[in-house]
Amino acid sequence: DLEVIPFSLLIKDCKVSFMNHKRTCVQLCVDIAKRMKENFGEEIKIDTDILIAGAILIDIGKLLEYDKVDGKLTTSKAGKLLRHPFSGVAIADRFGLPPEVLHCIAYHSKEGDLGSRTVEGIIVHHADFVSFEPFKA
Repeated sequence: DLEVIPFSLLIKDCKVSFMNHKRTCVQLCVDIAKRMKENFGEEIKIDTDILIAGAILIDIGKLLEYDKVDGKLTTSKAGKLLRHPFSGVAIADRFGLPPEVLHCIAYHSKEGDLGSRTVEGIIVHHADFVSFEPFKA
């Protein structure tokens, strides 16, 4: 149940659900894009459809990282071998999603730090970390 499972196994005793994190990330993306468009007007081009689709799907690969052993959630074998940005791109590509959405999935986490992100990828990356990092503090 996505309303129950924690959004991260990296946070000890995480009580924030996958869906609560997802909703927050999407809402932050929409709010950031709105504020940027209000303040920068035509100087910034943001594809809201790509932004929202990317924000919704960036953690889809996490569902392959989870396993239940003796009633406890743990990292699956697949999760130990491939982090969710990689498996998420594979899932999204299988369904023919646009490369811009695949980019948001691939580049949203630390793996994307060495590359160049699109505007939508930058917004998604920061929204994701704003709704993740405080729980590690």
